Amino acid sequence: MESWSELLGDMGIRTRVAQNPLLAEVLGEALQGIQGFLEETGLPYRLDARLTRSGEYLIRMQVGYRDRAERDRIWDQAALILERARAGRDVHILCGISRLPQMN
Repeated sequence: MESWSELLGDMGIRTRVAQNPLLAEVLGEALQGIQGFLEETGLPYRLDARLTRSGEYLIRMQVGYRDRAERDRIWDQAALILERARAGRDVHILCGISRLPQMN
């Protein structure tokens, strides 16, 4: 399992995390929890956190899910993990999922 800080996908999010201890705490808990969950699924995945062009924080999952129902279950669980990490604190992080591209 990678350290959560290795999942910070761009310099923008790394800078924000370094400047904001609350963001670092919530993002760290969320990424560790989501990464553990994705590993338990046994499906291939990529996980990272990014700063969007509009300045929002985004946890991005790319997963080799088989169908829409499986995708929805994975997203629901990841969103629950993120909400637990937030614990009502004023940190807004988006969570997205897409299909992992097939490797030939």
